Amino acid sequence: MATIIAHRGFSSRQPEMTRAAYQAAIDLSAETGLEIAVECDVHFSADDQLICLHDLTIDRTSTRTGLAHDFTVAQLKRIDFGSRRVRRPTSDQRELVTLQELLEMVRDARAAGVPVSVVIETKHPNPCGLRIEERVAEQLHAFGWDVPGSPVRVISFSPEAVARLGELLPGLERTLLIQTEFGRWSDGDLPGGVEVAGPDLRLIKSDPGYVARARAQGHQVHVWTVNSDEDIRQCRDLGVTGFTTDYPDRAVEILQETPPTSPPALTPVRTLPTAERAELTPVSVLPTAAERAEPTEDVAAAS
Repeated sequence: MATIIAHRGFSSRQPEMTRAAYQAAIDLSAETGLEIAVECDVHFSADDQLICLHDLTIDRTSTRTGLAHDFTVAQLKRIDFGSRRVRRPTSDQRELVTLQELLEMVRDARAAGVPVSVVIETKHPNPCGLRIEERVAEQLHAFGWDVPGSPVRVISFSPEAVARLGELLPGLERTLLIQTEFGRWSDGDLPGGVEVAGPDLRLIKSDPGYVARARAQGHQVHVWTVNSDEDIRQCRDLGVTGFTTDYPDRAVEILQETPPTSPPALTPVRTLPTAERAELTPVSVLPTAAERAEPTEDVAAAS
């Protein structure tokens, strides 16, 4: 089955990128027995730790405002990241997590037999430049997740960041995210060593043939953010290999459906060559109504 990526955790069910959102995605993987990848974006905190947060600021997702890198992890842990989504959030729904904590959640779930993995996006531009890729690599090295077969994929919109990740983590699969236009990648090609294209769903809707072109080049195509039933089915039928979605449960259900098959092709009618037609025995032709109305000589004599 195609790869299912829980966008910022199970973000349709829980406040995005909180402990609750990631735990819900892990629980879905445990319940279905299917590999679900949990996706996170990472930024530095004031005390030089990588935190899981999409925006550079905490304005949109928390009850406070300000740049994320102006807060220490201890300060961020005291901020409510759940109340903008749910009333009376639990502690897990309020809690932002660090990359270290998310990796530990994935490690512990896998130790318990849950086939969950993680997708880490490095965001650019950011105040620390490519140092963010170096820190991601350091943390993955510590987990032993820097070799082929590790339950990790690293992704970015920045070709420079993707290239740097390839230098630091040559054993891991990398995805180049594509947002506004295919541009130089429109023929399905990707930078050297990059295995996966990650286009915006809107690009696929405007150019559905891109999926076939990328697949013909030997690449996977992971589309974001694919949420509606119709979009999931359309991407499935186009041959998309990865679905980044806020609704991983919906993607699981639809991707387990039997896709519609094309109607059987009609057998073309064979036209015989002239020589063959000439050899056929003529078919008797029924008399016309006028011919049937004229009595034969025998019938006339009998009357």
